Amino acid sequence: MENYPIGLELEEGQKKLLNASIVCGEEEVPVSAGCGRVLAEEIRAVENIPPFSKSPYDGYAFRADDIKNASKNSPVTLEVIEEVAAGHVPQKTVDKGRAVKILTGAALPGGADTIEKFEVTEFTENSVTFFAPVKCGSNVVPSGDDVKCGDIVLEKGKKIDAATCGILAALGYEKVRVFRKPRISLISTGDELIDIGDGLAPGKIRNSSAYTLKALLETWGMDVTLSGIVKDDPGLIAEAVKRECPNADILLTTGGVSVGDYDCILSAMEVLSADVLFWKIKMKPGSAFAASVYNKVPVISLSGNPAAAAVALIMAVKPFLLKSAGQTDFMHEEMKVKLDGGFGKKSMQRRFVPGRLFIKDGEAYMKTVSKHGNGSLSPLAGVDILGEIPAGSPEMPGGTEIKAFKL
Repeated sequence: MENYPIGLELEEGQKKLLNASIVCGEEEVPVSAGCGRVLAEEIRAVENIPPFSKSPYDGYAFRADDIKNASKNSPVTLEVIEEVAAGHVPQKTVDKGRAVKILTGAALPGGADTIEKFEVTEFTENSVTFFAPVKCGSNVVPSGDDVKCGDIVLEKGKKIDAATCGILAALGYEKVRVFRKPRISLISTGDELIDIGDGLAPGKIRNSSAYTLKALLETWGMDVTLSGIVKDDPGLIAEAVKRECPNADILLTTGGVSVGDYDCILSAMEVLSADVLFWKIKMKPGSAFAASVYNKVPVISLSGNPAAAAVALIMAVKPFLLKSAGQTDFMHEEMKVKLDGGFGKKSMQRRFVPGRLFIKDGEAYMKTVSKHGNGSLSPLAGVDILGEIPAGSPEMPGGTEIKAFKL
């Protein structure tokens, strides 16, 4: 008799998986290779960015008090004592009645407190004339305007993006400590499967699901190995799981997880004396699902139908994977959308439908794909959102508001 729960709500399944999350090690990588990785340390700024007060464009630096009475009828002319370009250090101090010609990115000279664009002045090689006062501090980018020394640039568990790579480089970081990518072994099961390079034979299909899931996993920062196709035999599946476990943090299997005579995953787990966490999730597509632990390695078993496997991977497994990768923001990003064109099916079960997000009249809308099916991958091509149709829903007219999850 089974001693594991059967038919969990999605949130219950997510919670059980999150509780089984693994912790990967850490490694150092060059900042140039850090984008997309997850920080294993808190990064604090060790200096200001910019490190000095500077000019945002070409102009003149001076003391605001010197031109406080300037007007069109009574302009004020200052002596230009120096020109400073970006990358050079001012050699002179600005005192009363004097100014410095300053170029974009150059450091503010000592004594100056304000900058004005050259376009609104009249100037010669040795003088500059102003026709209006300028507020003290105007047009100066102060030291630390972008990042101040001591600021937390990025928290542990956050993903590094392109801008963060630039900030780390600006702070002089050559390397950064990140969490190691979870190693995932993907085992495909099914007598009907052949490799993508093999010629089709009667009753056979190419193993498209493995490549769909591998691509998804890699976009989430996983290190994925395709570990071959195993026939529908509990002993052979058990052998494959046992073989792959030593080299993987997480195992994924596809196929053999439903209730047919050739669905062998649970039997294979029994052969291995694995701890089955649960079987089946109350969602469509993707209800055929099992989660187990063998030798401390989580084993996630998905449907053999490609679209069902992909949706279950996204909705049920992704938070667990991101947490295992060290991320602190691992739950789905939810939003409210309105259905564009409606949804013309009754839904006895909780259903997740793919679609495309767009904005109309300032509101978020979702256009659902024209066809659906557990075994069809084409409806998932080019989509960027999954909409949730609650269990027991009637047909929904256009404009109905539903919950959705960004991909």
